[in-house]
Amino acid sequence: MNEYSTIKELVIETCMNEDIFPSYEKLTSLVLKYFPTSKWQKTHYSWYKSKVKNGDIIVPGFETNHKVIISNDDIEKDIEETINSRLSFERDLHSYLSMNIDEIDKDLFLFEDGIEYKIDAGRIDLLAKDNQENTVVIELKAGKATDSALGQLLGYIGCLSENPEKYKNIRGVLVASDFDKRVIYAVKNLPNIKLVKYQVAFKLQEVI
Repeated sequence: MNEYSTIKELVIETCMNEDIFPSYEKLTSLVLKYFPTSKWQKTHYSWYKSKVKNGDIIVPGFETNHKVIISNDDIEKDIEETINSRLSFERDLHSYLSMNIDEIDKDLFLFEDGIEYKIDAGRIDLLAKDNQENTVVIELKAGKATDSALGQLLGYIGCLSENPEKYKNIRGVLVASDFDKRVIYAVKNLPNIKLVKYQVAFKLQEVI
């Protein structure tokens, strides 16, 4: 039985033996066999796959590390996993801010039925009011917000502005981890729009 001092060694040798990057199922079974205490997850698999593909981890015998992706099914699976991960994070972000909306602005509280608020232009992530009864439209994006996200927010504001008696002095807040430069430049001339950047903090606790 082969002995590996690191998972990296296992990944390299498996790639050499198979002349291709192994499937998630195959590599996972090997990792659990040789490293039974490892906390191996799909994110680790994707990380190693990316490193081999980009040449950050060299696999002897691979003429080009682009061989790690050889089928459309493989590509589609990676895309699907990325999308699902993003959607899952957006749901978590949405859930957190709906319960802690004061972290966006201490004077905010949710509109009645203000979570996934349905209007003709779509569904607003969070619809809120401030302490002066002004309407605040909040759009959430996992990752970087592009100009399409800003356009979506402005569309919601435009739709609500058709009913000024119910929605007063509407302003918008776009929440994301970062913003495209075009979004930043555009908002400089939009006084009723605010950009809020979120940061994710990880707290580590030693178990053993």
